Amino acid sequence: MSQKAASKSAAKALFQRANEAYFDDEFEQAESLFTQAIASDSTVGDYYLKRALVRRKLENTDGAAKDARKAADLTADKTEFLRQYFKALHLHGKWSYELKQYDDAAESLRKAALINPTHEEVKDLLDKTEPLTTPKPEPVASVPAKEPSIEAAAEVVPKRPQVRHEWYQNDDFVIIEVFIKRVQKDAASIEFDTKSVSVSVKMPTGSENNFEFEPLMHDIVPSESVYEVLSTKIEIRMKKASAGQKWDHLEESEAQQIAKSNKLSSLGTSRQGISWDSIAADAEKETKVKPSDQGVNQLFQSIFKDADDDTRRAMMKSYVESNGTALSTDWKSVSKGPVETVPPADTIAKPYSR
Repeated sequence: MSQKAASKSAAKALFQRANEAYFDDEFEQAESLFTQAIASDSTVGDYYLKRALVRRKLENTDGAAKDARKAADLTADKTEFLRQYFKALHLHGKWSYELKQYDDAAESLRKAALINPTHEEVKDLLDKTEPLTTPKPEPVASVPAKEPSIEAAAEVVPKRPQVRHEWYQNDDFVIIEVFIKRVQKDAASIEFDTKSVSVSVKMPTGSENNFEFEPLMHDIVPSESVYEVLSTKIEIRMKKASAGQKWDHLEESEAQQIAKSNKLSSLGTSRQGISWDSIAADAEKETKVKPSDQGVNQLFQSIFKDADDDTRRAMMKSYVESNGTALSTDWKSVSKGPVETVPPADTIAKPYSR
């Protein structure tokens, strides 16, 4: 085994021990082990992100913010880690705001909002932060920061858990029952936010099962929400922010998220879609790069990387709303309403069913 491979293997072992210490609420030991893992392999964003959460538990917000920033830097160019990248940006922005580092906070929150424009806390934090940033006397030309590719845009919506769950409600609480047997009481970690619940469970086999319910249908009160680990399930009780409010669903659907985004942007109701073939042809003319030379995916990444904010919003909105069958760079057209699914010739678009 090479020295590099040995270092990575040692880092993984230390990371596993650090997670165990974290679940045992031994935060100082967990921080030490995460630090050792990073010393062995400093290329893994998740190591920094987990240490950031531990440092936050230890009330070291400055250290937590720096780790979150490092995690974001390490995952920015890797589309398979888009969810991790978004979380790192979100946490860095949130903690930088608390530290009154408003310029740093705004930079991360803007990037997070570009990835998921419907995330309530990110939007609220950005609204609070923007007025507090240092005014710039004049714009300075710069090379645009590289953002996640458009292919990963649809992955923003959190994946559903790999275990069975049910939910019900009363006037004051929404209750989620996650059915996992033989979970130790100290092996589950639940984090509540205003519009989300994050679940991390150390399984009896030693593996971890991490998932999120986000965005929730309505706001909850994190400080009054609780959970309990039972012999056959984990019961999560989320306090409703508005007592008596009926939840039609546990989470907002993609259509509801898009509708909310459209409403906030005062959009119209007309529809327009552009086919992949058409946009690829236009892109070839604009960039003078043939798709056959570097692949259509890389071509779209190149367009997205160098595009302005309106073009990026148009690309992401059209791609997500059309279920990956259309892509547009024209924000004026896309902003007028949802983009229709445009299936390939001789095929029929069918709704996704779980």
